Amino acid sequence: MKRKMISCASALFFLAVFNCKRDKPDPECRDASCCGYPWEYVRYIEDEPVSLTGPPYFPVYYVRFKKQLSTYAGGAEFPRGQASICQKSLYKIEGFPLTHKSKAVPDSFPYRVSGKLLISEPGDIVYLPYFILYIDRIEKIN
Repeated sequence: MKRKMISCASALFFLAVFNCKRDKPDPECRDASCCGYPWEYVRYIEDEPVSLTGPPYFPVYYVRFKKQLSTYAGGAEFPRGQASICQKSLYKIEGFPLTHKSKAVPDSFPYRVSGKLLISEPGDIVYLPYFILYIDRIEKIN
């Protein structure tokens, strides 16, 4: 009986120590691990008007915000008007036609987006921040 209790206790110990879910990305992206690269969570944006662009006009999908979003990183303020879309949330833009097809500033922002805004972690030599957006919800305005 004592031997059985020791083996059960050691099995529980190993289950706690070697939990397989420990290093998996968070599916809700609360810790920014879902986007793969070493991103840092900036803030949650809600119902922000955006235009949508991507291939074949640009190499990646991204949203352009109607207003500049700024954040402090590395001790300085960085205003940005766009963010690429995290690959794990690309399926959420399926069925939404691209609205911004050139490098000029778009004249319409037909979508409203909510999600987690992430920024690239500071590098060693030069720090030019890069925003990425994990989309929780996107909808057409009107």
